[in-house]
Amino acid sequence: MTLAPTEPSFLTYNDRIQEGDTVIVYVTYGQMVPTVVKRGQTLMMKYGALRHEFIIGKKWGQRLSATAGYVYILRPSSDLWTRSLPRRTQILYTADCAQILSLLDAKPGSVICESGTGSGSLSHAIALTVAPNGHLYTHDIDETRTSKVLEEFKTHGLSSVTTAVVRNVCTSGFHVENDADGVFLDVPAPWEAIPFAAKSISRKRGGRLVSFSPCLEQVQRACLAMSAAGFISIETIELVPEQKKIVNQHRQTLEEFEEIGDAYPKERKRNAEGEVKEDSRASTAIVFPYSQPTHTGYLTHATLLPVLE
Repeated sequence: MTLAPTEPSFLTYNDRIQEGDTVIVYVTYGQMVPTVVKRGQTLMMKYGALRHEFIIGKKWGQRLSATAGYVYILRPSSDLWTRSLPRRTQILYTADCAQILSLLDAKPGSVICESGTGSGSLSHAIALTVAPNGHLYTHDIDETRTSKVLEEFKTHGLSSVTTAVVRNVCTSGFHVENDADGVFLDVPAPWEAIPFAAKSISRKRGGRLVSFSPCLEQVQRACLAMSAAGFISIETIELVPEQKKIVNQHRQTLEEFEEIGDAYPKERKRNAEGEVKEDSRASTAIVFPYSQPTHTGYLTHATLLPVLE
């Protein structure tokens, strides 16, 4: 797809980076820096300095040399943006975002309402999913956060599929009524917003409702409010993702220790020629990194059926 240098976008792009593009500079596993490429500017990081002129014209994914090491220039995606965005609030991570999109049944052309814009992590994931002919209406009570997200949507070429509104949905309802295919709530008192969510969902098409809450007490009250508002198939799930890697690890049983002492146990393996070979170490999966987030919150989801005329 071809894109003019004056129209950077997360949706369309050239094979080579142009001025105005947002790039994700991969420094290390735990450090990625989002940068809007502009001539005359320099990015300072762990591996020294990298002038933006050296980025322009390079291919996406290419390795570049900074003054004190190497970095990779990656094309933005919703996952990379979530991992590198400037955080103004606590954010939803990729595992939760993916599950929320699935529960909302979000797809190109969907109209989705979101309450609790925050730092815009989920907002970008929804916008990229419903594009090019769907729309995201995101609501937040903080004008500063809303203005910042609007700037990011414009910089990332997502203005045509997004609308950010300063509004308390628990008292004033949503920006749209009788038009949404799905509603997502990330508010302290979701039971107050659920009647308004039912009004925003299309009566002709029906839709989905998903609520994110960190506490079970919130979940219980939300479930009662969903049932009272006419939602069905109300369920609550919890995601606890765990990353692992395969390593060769020294393992012994008590019987082996008594027999051979503190030595590597040997496993007998057969190679491609059929010969038996002994391996002194066994492969196993371990948790990595060792410190990982556990509980983030509960996802309560339900369906509002269409009204038959």
